[in-house]
Amino acid sequence: MAFRLYDTRLQKQVEFTPLHPGEARIYNCGPTVYGIPHIGNFRSFLFADLLRRHLEWRGLKVTQVMNITDVGHLTEDDVADAQGEDKLQKAARDLGWDPFKVARHFEEIFHRDRKRLRIKDAHVYPRATDHIREMLVLIQKLLDNGHAYVPEGSGEVYYDLASFPKYGELSHKNVDELVAGARVEVDEKKRNPADFFLWKVDPGHLMQWDPHDSKLWEGFKGGQPKLDPRIKKGFPGWHIECSAMSMKYLGETFDIHTGGEDNIFPHHECEIAQSEGVTNKPFARHWMHTRYLLVDNKKMSKRAGTLFNLDDLVTKGYGEREVRYSMLANHYRQPMNFTLEGLDAARASVERLENCRALLMEQAVIPAQAGIQSSVQSLAGKLKHDFGEALDDDLNMPNALAALFGFVNEVNKLKPVGADAKLALDALDDVNRVLDIFDATAKSHLVTKDDGTALVVSAGTIDVAGLLARTSHDEESVKLLVAARFDARAKKDFATSDRIRDELKVRGVILEDTKDGVRFKLPQ
Repeated sequence: MAFRLYDTRLQKQVEFTPLHPGEARIYNCGPTVYGIPHIGNFRSFLFADLLRRHLEWRGLKVTQVMNITDVGHLTEDDVADAQGEDKLQKAARDLGWDPFKVARHFEEIFHRDRKRLRIKDAHVYPRATDHIREMLVLIQKLLDNGHAYVPEGSGEVYYDLASFPKYGELSHKNVDELVAGARVEVDEKKRNPADFFLWKVDPGHLMQWDPHDSKLWEGFKGGQPKLDPRIKKGFPGWHIECSAMSMKYLGETFDIHTGGEDNIFPHHECEIAQSEGVTNKPFARHWMHTRYLLVDNKKMSKRAGTLFNLDDLVTKGYGEREVRYSMLANHYRQPMNFTLEGLDAARASVERLENCRALLMEQAVIPAQAGIQSSVQSLAGKLKHDFGEALDDDLNMPNALAALFGFVNEVNKLKPVGADAKLALDALDDVNRVLDIFDATAKSHLVTKDDGTALVVSAGTIDVAGLLARTSHDEESVKLLVAARFDARAKKDFATSDRIRDELKVRGVILEDTKDGVRFKLPQ
C-alpha cells in the first residue's frame, strides 16, 4: 500500500508520489521564538517528526526544513494583514532585553525541548532574520509581476489580492468571506481591504533593515539587486518569510507543507499567493495540518494554569517519552484533549511495551530448547505489515498502535527464547524507528544460576554487608548480590537470602524469581 495523505486543499486523501523519485522534500512551519513553546506548539512539531520518520521508514530520502520566525510575526495574526505589535518586540520590552537576545534565548529552549521529546533534527532551521535579502528579492519580483504595490509616500509594500484569483483555495473561502469574517481595519493606503503587507515601515520597530544599504548585500550571490527606490527602511511580513526560506532550501515546488490548522488562514493562504505570484508554478504540492490541542476539553489558558510546557509536565512527575507517546497516539487530524489522566495511560502503555522489550532482551541470550521460529516470523511479518499499512493510511497512529499491542500480546503468550526472541526484538525495534519511545538502555536484567555460580567463583568472597550498605546500586552490584543470594540458598542460608531480597527492595530494586533465573530492575 502506498502512503496516502489527507490534503487540506483537495479535502481528500490522495496517494503521495514524490516530485523527485525516492526523495521527499518537506517544509514545516516552526516556532516564533518569543516565549517557551507549549505542548500545543509541540503537537504540530511531533506530527512533522512522525511524517518524516514514516517516510524514511518506507525507504524515502527526506529533506526537512523547519523555519525559525524571529521577526515580523505580529500579535493579531488571524487576519492576512496582521496588526498589533511584533511578538519579539513585545517580549523584548517585557523582559528588558534586546530582541535578538530574546530570539536566541527562546530558540535554544525550543531546541532543548524538541530534543528531549526526541524530535529529529531538521536538515535546516533557517532564521527569518538571516534571510531578509531573499525576502526583498521576492518582494521586488512580486512588484515586477504586478502582484504587489507601494502605496504613495508609504515606503511599504502590499500584496494585491485582486491579482491572484486562486486566493482562498486552501481555506475554501473567497476573499469577501475572509474579509467579512475577520477584523479588517480600514486603511486608505490599501487598494483592497484584504491586501496584506510584505514590507512594513515602523520607525519604532527595534529590528529594521535598509533595503538599499550596500552592507546588507555583501556576499549575496549575484550582488546587490536593483530594488524599487520607494521601498524604505523597515521589516518583512510574517508570510513572506516562509515563501523565501522554503523555496531557497527546497526549490520553487516541493512535496509537502505542514503546520497547525491555525496556519491554514491566513499564513499558508498568503504563502501560496506570494510564492506562485513569483514563480507562476505550483508551490507546495500537498498541505497537511494538525488539529487544535485542548486541555481538559478547554482552550489552553495561562490563567487556568493549563498552558503547559514540557518542564511543567516533568515537574508533575511525567517523563518526556510519556509526553511524546501521548501526543503521537492521537490521530493528527482529530482534535486532541490533553489530560494528566491521559499521560498516566501513556505511562502504562510505554511501560508495557518496555517490559516486553526487556523480557525479549533477556530471553534472546538463552539457548532455545525447541524452536517456534515459524510462529515468531509470522508475528514479526504481520507487525511490519499492519503497522506500516496503518501509517500509510494518512498516519493512522491509533491503528498502528493497535497492531503493535496485538503483537505484544502474542509475544507474551509465546514466550520466545534464543533466536526467536531476537527476531521478535528486532521487529519491535524496527517499528520503534518511527515511534522512538524506548529507553536506549535495558532496565531489566536476568541472572541465571550458571551466571551466579560464575560470579561467585570469579569474585571469591562477596562482601554482602558492604554491598547492602550502599545507598544506590548499579547493574554490577546487584548481580553480585543476586549471585550471593543463589549461593546462600544453595547452602540453605535463607536468612541471608531473604535479607538480600528485602534490603534491595528498600533501595528500589525488585528481585523476581523465575524458572530461568532472577530478574531485576534498577530504579529509574
